[in-house]
Amino acid sequence: MALSRLKLILSAASATLALSVSSVLHAQEVQQSAAPRVIVFGDSLSDGGFFNTVLPLPPGEGSFTTNPDPVAPEVFSDLLGYDLNPVYGEGGTNYAVGGARITQANGLAIPIAQQFDNFLAAGGSFAPGDIVYVQGGGNDYFAFLAGGAADPTILTTAATELAALVQRMEEAGADRIVTLAIQSDSAGLDLFNTIYKQALAANNANVLFFDTAQLFNEIVSNAGAFGITNVTGTACTGSSLTCGPEDYVTPDADRTFLLADAVHPAGITQEIQGQAIASLFTGFTLPGSIARSGQRVIRDQRAMFETVQRNGLGNGGGAGIFGNIGYGYSSEDGGSNSDQRAVIGTLGLDYSLSEAVGVGIVGGYSDGDGSYSLNNGQLDQESWTVSAYGRAGFGPLGIIADATYGQGDVAMSRSILLGPAIRVQDADTDTELFGARASVHYTVPVGLLSVGPEIGVAYERVEVDGFTESGGFSTSLALADAELESLTGRAGLIATAPLAGGFGFMARGSYVHEFEDAVNRFTITPSGAPVSYTSSYLFGDDDYGEISMGVDGALGAVIVRAGASAEIFRSDGQAVTAYAGLGLRF
Repeated sequence: MALSRLKLILSAASATLALSVSSVLHAQEVQQSAAPRVIVFGDSLSDGGFFNTVLPLPPGEGSFTTNPDPVAPEVFSDLLGYDLNPVYGEGGTNYAVGGARITQANGLAIPIAQQFDNFLAAGGSFAPGDIVYVQGGGNDYFAFLAGGAADPTILTTAATELAALVQRMEEAGADRIVTLAIQSDSAGLDLFNTIYKQALAANNANVLFFDTAQLFNEIVSNAGAFGITNVTGTACTGSSLTCGPEDYVTPDADRTFLLADAVHPAGITQEIQGQAIASLFTGFTLPGSIARSGQRVIRDQRAMFETVQRNGLGNGGGAGIFGNIGYGYSSEDGGSNSDQRAVIGTLGLDYSLSEAVGVGIVGGYSDGDGSYSLNNGQLDQESWTVSAYGRAGFGPLGIIADATYGQGDVAMSRSILLGPAIRVQDADTDTELFGARASVHYTVPVGLLSVGPEIGVAYERVEVDGFTESGGFSTSLALADAELESLTGRAGLIATAPLAGGFGFMARGSYVHEFEDAVNRFTITPSGAPVSYTSSYLFGDDDYGEISMGVDGALGAVIVRAGASAEIFRSDGQAVTAYAGLGLRF
């Protein structure tokens, strides 16, 4: 008889939940945040094939490297999942031209400032999320040398003009700009880099600055780690522009030589540079990944005491203790591409003033591990929380509320692939967690169930202390203090029922909407950068479904409990928490 009654209740509850969350399928709006394009302005270090349109070059040649190897911005774009083709002859978004100076004419080369003007003149504009890659200055240095290295204003003017061009791009709406220092082996190049950094800082530029000069020093000083055996010779027998495999000085010269010709990097060096820059660009998601981990701690802890919070320990009036152990899993396909797992424990005290009124306090501990494919990273966190809750009933009307405070210790590492080498960068930080939630429900008997609507609101805040990655490498990042805020509202149905033998059942299905419209922004400073870079981290769906179920029952004075909750109908990921526990009435 009891089993039959339980089947009826579970069947009715499942139907109730299906009706509740089905509205999510019709109301959900999926937030899209992928950057549609990488747009490049520069000289031969970024040229993807301009001279194929003016010279009869063999297939596979036309870039200033060990052809057909890609140049650094092409490696960068590919790692981020975007195609990059020359605008010249192919209608792509790479405007770079070998030989280009910043503003001055230089043979066939289109000056970098003119490349940007041509982009605008053709109706070009920057969409939110576009990535702009801009570099230059090497050919202005050659102009300085051609004049006998007697006029340093050629370099200082060019550096100031490049910073002014970056400012124009920002004013035109570019909010994700990557720009580079020049690989340096002379006082003149050092002067250009110094003035360029100073001008960017004076303009308060919001750009991701990569110190190419530092990277080249790292490669030269430890060339063997990158598979490079020659840092002074050239991989090509002639110009890199027309250098194909038949022109390599050895069959593997593109992988073992630092330089393709006297000026331009070989394929392995281009690859390492593109990988290094991509690692910085993805690095701004790190604070967001940590913040999301903290947010999951709050939600997992809540899920594990919700049934007791609503129903107490079934002793009418009096106190009891309860403990749970659980497991949480979440994944996020957007943003950081994260995958997180946590073992969770709670220990609480519940006090029922009456059948309808009660309060409680719960301590929680979470030990979580995360992997972040976007950053080839690992994250370990330990978090401690304390929650207080209350419940009150007025006939069919019920109210619950709770608040959570916690702290966490986070250790993380990133494994950065640079050619054949893997560079590991570590960091540690602390988090502070706060959450508050309240809901109102109205239930009426429907057969064996008490069922009705519920509405609620929840606020969550996670603060992440700033930290600096180890190593002091060109790929190392310093990250500023960060904060994630979330304000969600939910509406749905809740069903409860008494079961035979003193057991009880609760099921809830809700449509959840995120009200916090303010963009979460995080700030990073790469090693050697004169300015910090602030960008947004998008956290996926604003609307999704949420379900929660729990069963508890008495075996004498001992309460046996189990339950699960999940976030569903999310296009960008999922989250599931399951637990089991015991309680003891006093």
